[in-house]
Amino acid sequence: MIFRAPLPVWLSVGIAGSALAQGPVIDVEKEADRRIAVGVGKYPTLSAGEVGSPPEHVVAYDLELSGWFQPLPAGLLPPRSLDDWTRRGAEVVVEMEDGEGGLDGRVRDVGTGTVLFEATYPREGEESLRGRIHRFADDVVRALTGEPGLARTRILCEWDEGDGKRIGIMDVDGHGLRPLTGSEALELSPRWTTEGRRVLYTAYDSGFPDVYLHDLAVGTRERVAHYEGLNALGDLHRDGRRLALTLSYSGNPEIYSKDLVSGKIRRLTTHPGTDTSPVWSPNGEWIAFVSDRTGSPQVYRMREDGTLLERLTVRGNYNTAPDWSPDGERIAYCALRPDGYQIQVVDLATRRVVTVTEGGGCEAPSWSPDGRSILYSRKAGGRNDLYITHLRERRALRVSRGSGRFSAPAWSPIP
Repeated sequence: MIFRAPLPVWLSVGIAGSALAQGPVIDVEKEADRRIAVGVGKYPTLSAGEVGSPPEHVVAYDLELSGWFQPLPAGLLPPRSLDDWTRRGAEVVVEMEDGEGGLDGRVRDVGTGTVLFEATYPREGEESLRGRIHRFADDVVRALTGEPGLARTRILCEWDEGDGKRIGIMDVDGHGLRPLTGSEALELSPRWTTEGRRVLYTAYDSGFPDVYLHDLAVGTRERVAHYEGLNALGDLHRDGRRLALTLSYSGNPEIYSKDLVSGKIRRLTTHPGTDTSPVWSPNGEWIAFVSDRTGSPQVYRMREDGTLLERLTVRGNYNTAPDWSPDGERIAYCALRPDGYQIQVVDLATRRVVTVTEGGGCEAPSWSPDGRSILYSRKAGGRNDLYITHLRERRALRVSRGSGRFSAPAWSPIP
């Protein structure tokens, strides 16, 4: 018999509803992680039409997203010299132009005129001019800070233009938004695999919720869970073999693991309550999940075999959508507070909890690959959009720009 029992709101909403220049890293002084003031000029030799937006907007967003730079725009009267940039407060300046070999990019110290980094990004393959700007921005971050840039990462999300949710994929700056599959069936709960080349999601192509594994390189997908009842909210272990997911064929939603090679499944939770939203820890030894076994949805964790279960959230009556930090030391989740839905982070060693968003309406957190920012959806002013908040500064950066409603985002690994 197909399981059709009504689902709690907190569950049903979630499931239906150029090579770098060789040499040492340049030591740029950053007092207490103070952002580097970077001048971003005008780039008349680069076609805004080819880029899809003004090139200066692209590189400024990329550098601001990294958390290490504060872009200073050129303004109506662009600086003509390094002295002009100094008076604007810039410490370094970005220079880009369309050269004979492709995109020529460099960063110059405004005080001395010294070129701190430069590279050429040839016109080759299918990489667009916008893609080359993203690659330049990432190389600048790496060269000046020693840290990875995020400009070439991508975002998955649930995207609803009014005819039901589909999985959308976009650049991290919101550009290039497109449906992942083109299917007209309801699609939900996307999640990247560890290597960033495949995507898991729940889809209703059969009329019922099944879990699919989608290969981005070749565009094919495989149905990896199709049992009676609910098949949802899958997450793939770092070994690429074990799938954690929610199944209800036993009578109510429970957490299972499935070996994708042998096809064997293993039940990890056994409780009359609803257990859902499993997500593997980065080291693959733990699973965080949500359960209402104490009367309200709370975040728990257990060992990969279902042992050593413990409750992680002890405050509030609604805590859902857990996501592990890349270092495995923290978990972000959605919490209902007196001021609305907010994103909170719990430190697993100290159990200290901090709220990292403001204004309410914030749900479905997803960590940045460097662990310094969190992506989430926010409902405000009749819209659902995606935002990124840097954890140290708590400054929100809007991502989504197109029409429709955006929710349940997932941030890709660094390519």
